[in-house]
Amino acid sequence: MKKSIFLSSALSFLVLMTNNLDAQFNYGLHAGLNVETQAELGLLWNNVDLYQGFTFGAVLEYDTGNSLSFQTEVNYKKKGEKVVSWIDQKKAVLTREFNYVTVPLLAKYNFKAAGVGDDWKFSLFTGPYAGFLTSVHEKSRFDGTTTSVDINDQAEKNDWGVIFGGGVSKKLLNGTAVTADLRYDMGLSKVDKENPELRNKGFGVVIGYMF
Repeated sequence: MKKSIFLSSALSFLVLMTNNLDAQFNYGLHAGLNVETQAELGLLWNNVDLYQGFTFGAVLEYDTGNSLSFQTEVNYKKKGEKVVSWIDQKKAVLTREFNYVTVPLLAKYNFKAAGVGDDWKFSLFTGPYAGFLTSVHEKSRFDGTTTSVDINDQAEKNDWGVIFGGGVSKKLLNGTAVTADLRYDMGLSKVDKENPELRNKGFGVVIGYMF
């Protein structure tokens, strides 16, 4: 059912792209840093130490010629959680690292700001994402010893949720553009078979270059 909804959204996105002859395609690359945790559904965050991950991928944007555009991406993204505790006054760190290929479908509202040149554009965006697990590891560090365990059998293979964010782009003299955005990923599907209440949650800063 979830896959059908996502495929229907993708089909609608393609139909919209073919219905406007004045539209323009833009493509590019982006990369960034994100801080992640895993929390129960309904919570924006979890009160534990933050896992630091990263994102990189390719971007395709469809500009309708007015204030609305649509953007899809294919990203490699590291998510997870980090828990720090103390045992006999010694620090113990447990890190769970989830590696995904993520595909978001974003609707963007673009606007200009007063007093800023026409080569600057601001945006607000939201939309669903689908994530496909490539690997997952649990790492523990205690008393100078680090161990790593593959826990693929414990993790759900797919992750989906909603992205909220805002960004800015600066058009360059050669017609390309530099972009930056801040986004929040709110996971809606369970990620751990042994703890089905957990969802992926994360904030990210992404810098890109559009051709």
